[in-house]
Amino acid sequence: MRKIERKNTNFLVASSTISRIGDTLFDYVNNSFLASVNMKSMVLVGVYQALENIIGAVFNLFGGVIADRFRRKKIIILTDFLSGVICIFLSFVTSQTWLMYAIILANAVLALLSAFATPAYNAFTKEIVEKNEITLVNSYLQTSTTLVKIIVPVLSVGIYKWIGIHGALLLDGVSFLFSAIIIALIQPILEETRKTDDFSAKLVIDDLISGFRYVAKNRQLYLLIALSAGVNFFMAGYSLLLPYSNQMFPKIPENVYATFLTAEALGGLIGAVISGRISRKLSTGQLMLLLVTFGCFVAAAPIFYIIRPSIFLLVLSPIGSGIFMTLFNIHSFSLIQKEVASDYLGRVLGIIFTVAILFMPLGTTLFTILLRPDNPLNFLFIGVAVIALALVFLQFLRNEKQAL
Repeated sequence: MRKIERKNTNFLVASSTISRIGDTLFDYVNNSFLASVNMKSMVLVGVYQALENIIGAVFNLFGGVIADRFRRKKIIILTDFLSGVICIFLSFVTSQTWLMYAIILANAVLALLSAFATPAYNAFTKEIVEKNEITLVNSYLQTSTTLVKIIVPVLSVGIYKWIGIHGALLLDGVSFLFSAIIIALIQPILEETRKTDDFSAKLVIDDLISGFRYVAKNRQLYLLIALSAGVNFFMAGYSLLLPYSNQMFPKIPENVYATFLTAEALGGLIGAVISGRISRKLSTGQLMLLLVTFGCFVAAAPIFYIIRPSIFLLVLSPIGSGIFMTLFNIHSFSLIQKEVASDYLGRVLGIIFTVAILFMPLGTTLFTILLRPDNPLNFLFIGVAVIALALVFLQFLRNEKQAL
């Protein structure tokens, strides 16, 4: 990696880390504040979370179009700056009633800004380093994300108690502004093309349609997006079951749910570090092998429990699944970033994020109906389903390769 690429990578990782710290703190303090308002506050928390998901599902597609039409660096700086200003403004709202509704509205606006920033952020990677360094950059980003997930929730408890909702919101705002300043220091090494100031509803729709056509013409890309949808469908079931880990494995006295979350995060961190040491591009067959291995570790949880109901044996399942899901996510995402033309990358990423968001509630709904929370074989079902999914798509991808 050249000096300018290393410098750009350091700035991008620093900006991403600071921004994610702000996001995590923002969600924690807001959820805590809304939950403490009154006994009916669950409705407020539900609205807060639902609006965020709906806006993300609807506007990620348009965010991809904007990322391809305008300069991605400017988009990221502007969205971070506006997010910072909104959080700082919130910190000066003193009335609890006004603050309650202002937080819900502000979160919706921040979700909208995020829908435009996320495709630009992920497509921007291709402009700041050479193609063969993208996987390494993604591994650094994933490592920082995992560390934030592990450390910041614990710190958020103390921060919220120490400086309260207003101080935490002010800190959020400063973190977003800091992130914008760091992005401004990045110097892209690849010249952007097709960036204009033209903008209209017709142009947005035309660009969106051309993005779908691009995906439809590239069958391998189409299959990878369909695979991503399938994986997210079953991951929704996995996430749904995790809080019921104590009921599924009642013979284990320890808190299985908390242990699984910690072990999964540790596995994700290990996977991100390992990924940074895999410099070569993985084939689609190797990606499917990673997914199969993930499924094996998920399916192994009830088997470990039957062999011996010990938390030390059971914890191998979330550690292993965390490692291989992280490896799969980083390398499949890097493959898409490398292979998709830069002019279409924002739209393709927007399509992927939208599909992922749409399929997760479908999975949650179906598995809520099909599965019993106290069945110790639940993870076996999810794991086997993921293995079957990987094998089916492996055959599809092989057939596509032979047809070319």
